Amino acid sequence: MLPDWVKELARRVLVESISYPTFLGESYGEIVNYYASVLKEFGVHVTIHKVPQEYVLNNVPSIAQPSKPRYILLARVGSGERVLQFNGHYDVVPPGGGWSTTKPFNPREVDGRIYGRGATDMKGGIASFTAAIAYLASVGELKDLVVEGAYVPDEEVGGLTGTGYLMKELGSRPDLAIIAEPSGLGKVWIGHRGNVWLEVVVKGRQTHGSTPWLGINAFEKMIYLAVEFIEKYKPFLEGRKSIYEYDFPEAGRPTINIGGRTSSANAINIVPGEASFSIDRRLVIEEDPEQVVEELKEFLSKAAEATGAEIDVKLVGKSAPALTNPNTTLVKELVKAVSKVTGIAPKLIVCSGGLDLRYYRDFKVDAVAYGPGAPSVAHVADEYIELSDVYKAVEIYLEFIRVLQ
Repeated sequence: MLPDWVKELARRVLVESISYPTFLGESYGEIVNYYASVLKEFGVHVTIHKVPQEYVLNNVPSIAQPSKPRYILLARVGSGERVLQFNGHYDVVPPGGGWSTTKPFNPREVDGRIYGRGATDMKGGIASFTAAIAYLASVGELKDLVVEGAYVPDEEVGGLTGTGYLMKELGSRPDLAIIAEPSGLGKVWIGHRGNVWLEVVVKGRQTHGSTPWLGINAFEKMIYLAVEFIEKYKPFLEGRKSIYEYDFPEAGRPTINIGGRTSSANAINIVPGEASFSIDRRLVIEEDPEQVVEELKEFLSKAAEATGAEIDVKLVGKSAPALTNPNTTLVKELVKAVSKVTGIAPKLIVCSGGLDLRYYRDFKVDAVAYGPGAPSVAHVADEYIELSDVYKAVEIYLEFIRVLQ
């Protein structure tokens, strides 16, 4: 059983952290200083790293205000050569509309739930491992083990200036890592799907809307191209099935979404000379992003030939799928810890979305995502988390640490 003060600390950190509107570069410095002040209360060693501004400008999309500073907080307790790192991103998605229980950054408790933007994704997980680290610092139970807390920004916009910078530039190399994302207490995310993002630009010839016969309507060409591509490519994907279990059965097959971003002429009386649409292709564990890029280009080229469209295909971004072997010490011992605390063995699942886990796998660090909260309430109005799940996650993290020693 957790001491009451540990529960109260977890609750306090959760509630107070939600009040910081940490979306798209806002309040990053303030929340990092807040976490640092809490940890220092318990004698935890903390270091704050400011990400170089040039690095931020080169790796953060314009919508996320790259002119604003980014910070990474590292907390450490214990000693020895082995390092277990907990990871949590303190940035949240924009608040959005439709809130009824409370305002997004005015946390409120109702029937054992804390409501507010970021409650589940993922300030609840951060509160859990912060309380666990504070407990460890207070009781001095660690033997030949360092436990770290990594508080990072910008996961919601790709993570390059958060966990990416932590691993690639700061040289963080823990032996094991747990990302406290809201998997739910009954699931361990051992991996996640990858993605390939493309922009397809269709060329035409612009002219005045009153004389369309003098131009080539790129928008019309784009429609014909997209239909041809969809009708040939989607059936092709249906033939693939991953051997792993995913959080949604549909995610066990590659998926594609087109038209998330489109553009054309911005005047009614113009025959558009150029039009474009995006492709968001999600990869299952067995796929390779480089091969998928070539595959998409080949299908698009055939569709362009069939419809007489002139196209330019631009790679916007790509990320490989990630998987941690379920037979590793990390996974096996975490399953034992979860089973002991909850009485139920968690399922080992591949996340249908993307996670910062890939940055750990790039450096051969065994990592999983496991934390309190329900994925279904992340990013929505009236986001909430069950306080009982936050407390239970603290117990599980501490039990896992005891097993490791």
